[in-house]
Amino acid sequence: MDNFYLSAIVDEIKRDVEGRSVEGISLSGSTMLFDFRLNRRRRLLVSLDRSAPAVYLSRRDQLKSGKRAPSNFYSVLRGQVAGATVVSIAKRPSDRVVEIEFENRPAKDSASRASLILSLTGRSANAYLLDDQKNLLTALFEKPEFELTPSRGTSAPNLTDEIEPSVSLRELLNSFFGSGSLFGPQLRTEFLARCNTALAAQAFRSLVDDLLRSNPPSLIYSRLPLDQITQEVITPKVDLLLSHLVLVQADGLFRNEFSSLSEAADVYYPLRAQAIELRADYEILTHELSRAINKRAAAIKAMDSDRARFGNPDNLKQKGNLLLANLANARLSEGKATVVDYYDPEQREIEIEIPEGVTLEEAATDYFTRYRKARRALEAIALREREVLSELDPLRELSQEIERDPSSQRIESVYKRSRRLLGKPDGAARDKPVKKQKEVSGRVGRWFRSSDGYEIAVGRNDRDNDALTFKVARPQDVWLHAADYPGSHVIIRNPKRQEAVPHRTIAEAAGVAALYSQAKSEGKAAIHYTQKKFVSKPPRAKPGLVRLSSFKSILVEPGCKLERID
Repeated sequence: MDNFYLSAIVDEIKRDVEGRSVEGISLSGSTMLFDFRLNRRRRLLVSLDRSAPAVYLSRRDQLKSGKRAPSNFYSVLRGQVAGATVVSIAKRPSDRVVEIEFENRPAKDSASRASLILSLTGRSANAYLLDDQKNLLTALFEKPEFELTPSRGTSAPNLTDEIEPSVSLRELLNSFFGSGSLFGPQLRTEFLARCNTALAAQAFRSLVDDLLRSNPPSLIYSRLPLDQITQEVITPKVDLLLSHLVLVQADGLFRNEFSSLSEAADVYYPLRAQAIELRADYEILTHELSRAINKRAAAIKAMDSDRARFGNPDNLKQKGNLLLANLANARLSEGKATVVDYYDPEQREIEIEIPEGVTLEEAATDYFTRYRKARRALEAIALREREVLSELDPLRELSQEIERDPSSQRIESVYKRSRRLLGKPDGAARDKPVKKQKEVSGRVGRWFRSSDGYEIAVGRNDRDNDALTFKVARPQDVWLHAADYPGSHVIIRNPKRQEAVPHRTIAEAAGVAALYSQAKSEGKAAIHYTQKKFVSKPPRAKPGLVRLSSFKSILVEPGCKLERID
């Protein structure tokens, strides 16, 4: 949701929400719903999904189950704003930040205020709850560096100033569409599209005029009719566009108009999520097919090389026969036997290589052995080649089929047939909801306290390891694991995000990591350690398997003398 759309939709929302009381709050993962008892059963939806943060009035009456949000945030939020009245809702002029101010009157003569700051800024999206003194009470996610109160003079650049008619396209791009600009990628593309039929200054002026209209249209542009978006693979960035101005760049797309910006957003975001999910399924499937095809094509190439290496087995057999047929008249010299070639109509002499010190009978036996080995190898190669080709050609057909028709039904069909072809489960489980990994609740694993007062967590099994590393640990926490042995993931909590955790704590945690690994019986064990932000999970990897982009190592004795705190 770009700056201008967000400004327009906040202006639309405030007409319905200001002066209303909060009758209910729902929170699931990074999405909140505020019930103000509005007409048409609309609720204020706040999505802090960092791939698509947004705020709008939605017809949804409940949220899909998602990752459990921090319970402290929800309890504090509900305690502060449940039953409270919205005093104001406003967007900061130069940033995608919305502030909602609430007033609560628990008694007739007393009132308290709280502010909910919604930072809808992509990767740093977050929600912050402030008290009436603008002190931070709680945040939805780990608190990043963020200015909770706007600095003086924060305002949008004056876009209504006259632009010189002679200004160049490059100058306008550098001035208004660079890094940190109010104009997002979609508006930059729109500006360039308008420049195709007008001078740069005229194109920019028309764009600004449309953006600042008081009653903007509410539009969704789509390559397919909206009811078909989930049936065929599209590229959401160019094939599904949410806009509050008529887009020149959308020429040729379906134009869908709505009664309000919120109504358009309420249709757009679920469709966008489904389109992204379908495209991800398509890309995963095409990648798997491509990998399977390349693997088999490489195998065929390797077989061709092996076939050339074994050469012509019949030639080996002939040499063995000729050596035996020339036992009486063969001449030996420098590792070669000169014999009559009885397979030649003219019976000319040829040379056959034999090892030094080996008799003609022994050399013939060796040629016969090599003949049988080569014949068996070539038979095996031919059999394996038939097997590989029986998979390769159908895989190529499946790849071409899904490329011609990237529909949801075709993706599902090709997925199941490819699984059967590759001897994997037939994909019936794909038709059923995927069972989600058990949500992390309470403490996971074993917990200790280091001599320096740092909390140390140790996984009990692979699922614990995954949960600790990818749900409990924060980017600045220290992650440890035995270098060459299976074992537990170990986390040193670093809540103050200090640049360096004390070496004594790292050494103590390393001893614990060695103890809870298959290196526990070793006198010394090498332990890798790094910040959690350098730990990632390979695609489709099993629980507990990770990849490190940077790490250090420490050699320690396995052991633990730390205080147990769980």
